[in-house]
Amino acid sequence: MKSKIQIAFFIILVSYIAILTSGSYVSVYYTYFALPVLAILGLLGFGSFKNIHDTASMIFLMSLVLTIATVATVSYVGVYLLYVVVPILLISGLIMIITKSKS
Repeated sequence: MKSKIQIAFFIILVSYIAILTSGSYVSVYYTYFALPVLAILGLLGFGSFKNIHDTASMIFLMSLVLTIATVATVSYVGVYLLYVVVPILLISGLIMIITKSKS
């Protein structure tokens, strides 16, 4: 089951990057769909409750990089991107900070 989720993750990731770099008009609705779906598929496909810090770090960094790529390539992003991205970054960042090892 995890391998199917990982395949779906990479299909959506490659498709989203292809859409962003196509050079034509990119609707922000792709972003509103892609970022949360990638975060969820990343959590289910690559995440582990055995090492929740690494999982939260992966989701945080992936979401941050994709957000920066979106802002850099899409001509009009709009404020609604914040409604999608900020909760993902806050939750994964908070989990990342809380589960940080002391060493």
